[in-house]
Amino acid sequence: MPALSQRAAVLQESAIRKLDLAVRAQTGVEFFRLNIGQPDVPTPEPLLEAIRSFQPSVIAYGPASGMPEARDAAAAYHSRWCSQPLTAEHVAVTTGGSEALLFAFSAITDPGDELLVLEPYYTNYNGFATIAGASVRGVRTHLADGFAIPPDDVLDAHLSDRTRAIVLSNPANPTGAVYEREEMQRLSRWAARHDLFIIADEVYRRIYFDAPPTSALSLDAVSDRVIVVDSLSKTYSACGVRLGFLLSRNLDLMEKVERLGQARLGPQPLAQHVGIAALTLPEPYYDEVREIYRHRCQVLGDALGTLDGVQASRPQGAFYTMVELPVRDTEAFARFLVTDFRSNGQSVVVAPGGGFYTDPASGVRQIRLAAVRQASELERSAAILGEALAVYGGR
Repeated sequence: MPALSQRAAVLQESAIRKLDLAVRAQTGVEFFRLNIGQPDVPTPEPLLEAIRSFQPSVIAYGPASGMPEARDAAAAYHSRWCSQPLTAEHVAVTTGGSEALLFAFSAITDPGDELLVLEPYYTNYNGFATIAGASVRGVRTHLADGFAIPPDDVLDAHLSDRTRAIVLSNPANPTGAVYEREEMQRLSRWAARHDLFIIADEVYRRIYFDAPPTSALSLDAVSDRVIVVDSLSKTYSACGVRLGFLLSRNLDLMEKVERLGQARLGPQPLAQHVGIAALTLPEPYYDEVREIYRHRCQVLGDALGTLDGVQASRPQGAFYTMVELPVRDTEAFARFLVTDFRSNGQSVVVAPGGGFYTDPASGVRQIRLAAVRQASELERSAAILGEALAVYGGR
């Protein structure tokens, strides 16, 4: 049999979805799926109406970087937090934020290059880097200081001659950290000193609970080295639409992103139609979404706080929390929850923490939970975790 590629051989299994097969094999159980960031908040009616109204006579190819109307809408939307307006030439429409990340990694790295990533990080950064022929090098952040961006000397210690960029999410998945202007400006100065790109995943930027995150697009002094990724998925409860955006003022980069888009032809026209509706929603919509997730994160945090031996971060944004459990291996515990443990016919699906680090041992006692269910279900999920931990013991 012909050999598979080395790239395929080393692809990391998703920490978020690795238990899916085991979950589907179970019968007679109700699972609270807190492993995946799939909101249950209804998709806004204007987006659903955009789907119903899309009635072309021919569903044709569109431009590689997206329809002009969609690019204009994204440019206007993201100009809200920029001192200098963005235009369509600064935007590429992508098939979800995932493709935007893959395009960004592919455009700036060669095989063997490295990306510094604040960890714990969104597990799929590793997979996208591998597909692009690069690798990630984690820079550890810590619960004790709110997962702050590490000092410059710590960042310096992780550099190599193959480092091409630093990658972060803001607000952060999976920690819920929010990075404000002072931290982002310091990071931008550090990146400029070392001639690095900054790739900012801002998919959750409208979900914050106190101070808003600072968009990397507002860092005018380093605008030529900033790449921002966004998506409809989370803020608009439209994960299945699969529409994202890559934004940068670096027009040389955007021309290469256009070529990457040409290789896969164009993003889905219906999704772009929906995207225009999403990006023109009024501001009160975002206030409502923030309040929903503020309440859910508070409820989940309070419930976890009643469990013996459990430590959880209190997110400042997004809707995730990293949780330290009193077990030796959370991957084994997560599988136990799916295959063995039942509380009145119910159990919980969690994401084992190891997959959110370059060295899985760093997260061997952690899980990530997503506050994407009703508050009562989050309370029940925490209670189930407590019951399961009592049965499981410290193994």
